[in-house]
Amino acid sequence: MALLAEGILKLHWDQTVPVNVAHIVKKMGVRLLLEPSLEACALLRISASNQAQIRLSQSLPHVHQRYVVAHALAHVALHHLRPGMAQAIHISQDFRLDFTQRHMTEANDFALRLLMPEPALQYAIHTMQARDVEELAHAFAVPALFVKQRMAELQLVLARPVPRQYQGFTIDLDDV
Repeated sequence: MALLAEGILKLHWDQTVPVNVAHIVKKMGVRLLLEPSLEACALLRISASNQAQIRLSQSLPHVHQRYVVAHALAHVALHHLRPGMAQAIHISQDFRLDFTQRHMTEANDFALRLLMPEPALQYAIHTMQARDVEELAHAFAVPALFVKQRMAELQLVLARPVPRQYQGFTIDLDDV
């Protein structure tokens, strides 16, 4: 699964951050449509002729849309649906998933690998010296929760800020 996400990035990623998920979807031949009124976050459908289509709720916030598209693309790439099948994708506002469902866990892992490629995350942390998780979340256009998950998986840590050096002084509390 990890190799599949990395392979897709190698073929279709333009090395920019945030990763242009819509561009990758298009390059993979998946149709992406915005829907003004969709009950689910997205509806993934694989036609009888094996053409994948993602209908995405237009009302979702941008960060939510990016994750939902990456998650739906994961289901396509991992062949979780057969031709003629459809699946509504529901992702809560806090991005909590039911990790008891193997397909959801696999799709989440794939989506995080797609949205935060290891080389880009390592570069942001080690070379660009990102200060905190929120800065990384902003750069990759993902929730901070996902940055924490991906960093834990890759065993990456942010550099601790160097403490300020102060000139020594003494406060005499006895005279107060």
